[in-house]
Amino acid sequence: MVRKLLKVLQNSILLFSFLFGSFCRVEAQDDHYWAQQYGALSTLMGGAMVGGVNDNSAVYYNPAALSFIRNPSLSIDANVYKMDKIFISDGAGEGMNLNSAQLSVYPQIISGMMNLVKNDKIRISYTMLTRNHNNVLMNERYTGNPGLESPANPSVPATSFVGAFDYTNQLTEQWFGIGMGYNISEKLGIGATIFGSYRGQTYQLTNYVREVRGVDTNYVFSTRTNDEAIKYMTFRLLGKVGLSYFSGPLKLGFTITTPSIGLYGNGSIQRENSNIVVSEIPVDLKGNFMIMDSKSSVKAKYKHPLSIAAGFDYQSAKTRLAISSEYFFRINSYHLLEPASEPFIYPPSLAESEDFKTLIDDFLHTENAAKPVLNVAVGFSQVVYKKLSLLVGASTDFTNYETTDESNELLHGFGGSDLYHISSGFSYERKKSTISLGFSYAFSPSKQIPPYTLINQTPEFTSNALLSAHTYAIILGYTYYLSKISE
Repeated sequence: MVRKLLKVLQNSILLFSFLFGSFCRVEAQDDHYWAQQYGALSTLMGGAMVGGVNDNSAVYYNPAALSFIRNPSLSIDANVYKMDKIFISDGAGEGMNLNSAQLSVYPQIISGMMNLVKNDKIRISYTMLTRNHNNVLMNERYTGNPGLESPANPSVPATSFVGAFDYTNQLTEQWFGIGMGYNISEKLGIGATIFGSYRGQTYQLTNYVREVRGVDTNYVFSTRTNDEAIKYMTFRLLGKVGLSYFSGPLKLGFTITTPSIGLYGNGSIQRENSNIVVSEIPVDLKGNFMIMDSKSSVKAKYKHPLSIAAGFDYQSAKTRLAISSEYFFRINSYHLLEPASEPFIYPPSLAESEDFKTLIDDFLHTENAAKPVLNVAVGFSQVVYKKLSLLVGASTDFTNYETTDESNELLHGFGGSDLYHISSGFSYERKKSTISLGFSYAFSPSKQIPPYTLINQTPEFTSNALLSAHTYAIILGYTYYLSKISE
């Protein structure tokens, strides 16, 4: 019986180490560059604005287009309600589903024109926009019925079996920018925007499995625990330069966004990984181990890639068709956090073990990398009644997540899936304002993945989990036009 029990424990330890032993070798919409669009009209047209953007959102999409704007305006656009849903069938073991459904309300963009220079060829604009917003909360519990036998080994009666999985991932990224457009000629403009960026993220994972057996007095209690937490903030600078060509109904645009330059970053990280068995039989204790460490005031670093974008826009009296694409270059692997590890280790002899040495050295390391991505957006607008226009848009949003030796999928919010956005709504123009209202939907095709954890009495590792993600948003935008710049 003891040998059978040890076999079950060994399988559980191997599984546990496989699932969690690589945490800081330990992924949201965090890994999607087009998860957000800026301005209600821009969002409802799929973000296809690089070629023909004609409002304040040009400070983000193409600053060169600012030079063609004749109305100074204040535009305040917000996602009134947004729901992000992630569902992982059997994500914590057979019958143990992981689910997150979170409502968010936040400003999408606030922007306006500034009349700082008396030159009709120059336009200056400012903006504050939400570049990333992610909120995922998951938890699941399992409690075995007292007196039942373990399905994995009927000869080992399980008095009590408890498993838990708690996961929190909250991310916000704000960009603040000021841009300028200059008319080289009546048809050609150039422009540039400089952005300051703040990014903050809080991540917490607690996962444990506990087993208490009251029949065999020699085997009392076992627990396997993985607990990890990361919190950081960074401040960065980056810029965008653009070229814009307007000729009658045809508009073309081209932009380059620079890689980010880090100004300041600070974070903290903690982690515990352990397997503890309490027993009167010494051989049962052979697999016991505990590794714990934490560090605060750690230098944090986050990178945004070099990207190039191009757009085409054709607008007749009542119809508008827009197409944009953007290519994001690769980011080679780098450490988000890389503190020196000085963990508490039990038993101390593990520090000299070749199997644990690499794990110990990299215990608190968190690595990021991004693969190259090409996204495409299409937008369509049609006047349906006087000043009322129908808006339709669609775009790809491919993941940039790339696995590295020390990457962490959970830190990135299950971001390894491609997203597809569709949107539709209406825009109504009045003499001094425009109101836009619509609906945006994003989805990720379902795909099979290994379970993120096993918290029930099924130690066999399977690949039957099914991941799907959906985002629903109501977009409301209001733009108020002040007096003409030339007035």
